[in-house]
Amino acid sequence: MLTVISGGADSGKSSFAEDIVCKSSCSKRYYIATMKAVDEAAGARIKKHRRMRDGKGFVTLEIPIDINEAVSMMDDPADSVALLECVSNLVANMMYDDSAAASLCRSDKAGEDEFAKLAVSKVTDLAASVKDLVVVISIYPPKPEDDDDTRLYKRLLNLVNIKLSDLADNTYNMNSISGSDSGSYRE
Repeated sequence: MLTVISGGADSGKSSFAEDIVCKSSCSKRYYIATMKAVDEAAGARIKKHRRMRDGKGFVTLEIPIDINEAVSMMDDPADSVALLECVSNLVANMMYDDSAAASLCRSDKAGEDEFAKLAVSKVTDLAASVKDLVVVISIYPPKPEDDDDTRLYKRLLNLVNIKLSDLADNTYNMNSISGSDSGSYRE
């Protein structure tokens, strides 16, 4: 089963996702972390998320791009629930650290769509290998001050988010739950 939880920054999506995972009947809980500590702020965010899940029985797997490697690290994938935190980092990592994906997304609109399909296939392949997969996706609406690279990133992330949401068995938008519409974005 694929569950997608979306929202803007600090919308509570990570806590909500962890709650869903903790209610699962699966014998194993895995937290697949895609964020890399590229600066002090990222390091602080990683520490915050580690504290949030402390004592909840998660096995943390830090995998920035090749998230399907997680399956080989699991004791029993068929009886496992995994939390993928988060797609926004996966997309950024693919853009900057995966040369094949990076060249796709920087070619043309068709390349952007192929990039999105590649990112989605990473997630759906993982979902097919575990009993339950809970995925956190961030929503970043475009802003007039965005540079070209940021606009590209937001377009790609939006494509991936839409495709994943369309494939999900369950979807939750934390902005809708919290009453805020600041994170709603769909072209």
